[in-house]
Amino acid sequence: MIAAMRTQGVTEFHHNADATDLLVEEVREVGYAVLPGVMGPAELEEARERIDATYERQVEEFGGVERLELINDADIVRCPLEYDDYFVEMAASPSVGEVVERLLGDYVVLMAQNAIINRPAADQYVQHAWHRDLQYRHFTSSRPIGISALYCIDEFSAATGGTHLLAGSHRREDFPSPDFIERHEALADAGAGSVLIFDSMLYHCAGVNASGRIRRGVNHIFTLPLIQPQIRLPDALGGRFSDDPRLRRLLGYEAPPGTSTLDWRMRKLQAAGAAAP
Repeated sequence: MIAAMRTQGVTEFHHNADATDLLVEEVREVGYAVLPGVMGPAELEEARERIDATYERQVEEFGGVERLELINDADIVRCPLEYDDYFVEMAASPSVGEVVERLLGDYVVLMAQNAIINRPAADQYVQHAWHRDLQYRHFTSSRPIGISALYCIDEFSAATGGTHLLAGSHRREDFPSPDFIERHEALADAGAGSVLIFDSMLYHCAGVNASGRIRRGVNHIFTLPLIQPQIRLPDALGGRFSDDPRLRRLLGYEAPPGTSTLDWRMRKLQAAGAAAP
């Protein structure tokens, strides 16, 4: 139990209603938080098998790993939910969704889902570069516009090349100096089955995996509907889940870009339940 804190000259206080509120406070102020125990051992084993199988399928359909390497996309499983409905349920996890919705509001769209395979001693891995999940954006906002939820399918630690983060960097526009990074970068220790939740504008990178075993993760970028998805999920899914009220909005069925003014208006009319003229 936390002892009562003494203050002096303080008249405004923040209070959390529950443990989820504390996670939300951490993401808002520090930029990230760890939600433990989302997946159990059996679920993790199944996730590993499905990630590996989906990656092999994508390698085959693209013509080999060498071709993926040419576009810096090796060891990344793009939009796994397009290939396996298992990953749709992962994206719709209630425990993760509750944190995301408290940060973004109740209209949340899945902007991207990618599985990441960090192999041992792969020191040229593209994820080792510092980046934001919402790239090429050098601005800040008073509230988050995107939240990333990185499922730790294997242990994230210094040995396995866990995620390095710059606390508070979601609040600054430019990329910090090397000296600042050296002093302030932090490693997010997160056990297998936990989810690292962070502001998508937070600078972060993967570490080098020196463990001798593969580290896998599945990242989800949830955004406000004003941000264009990486892949048009309604098209990729062929209309699947469009009649599921729990998933329809999350997967972007309610916010597709129109091909013309008339098309956009007809979609709005259809959503309103009116018949076409």
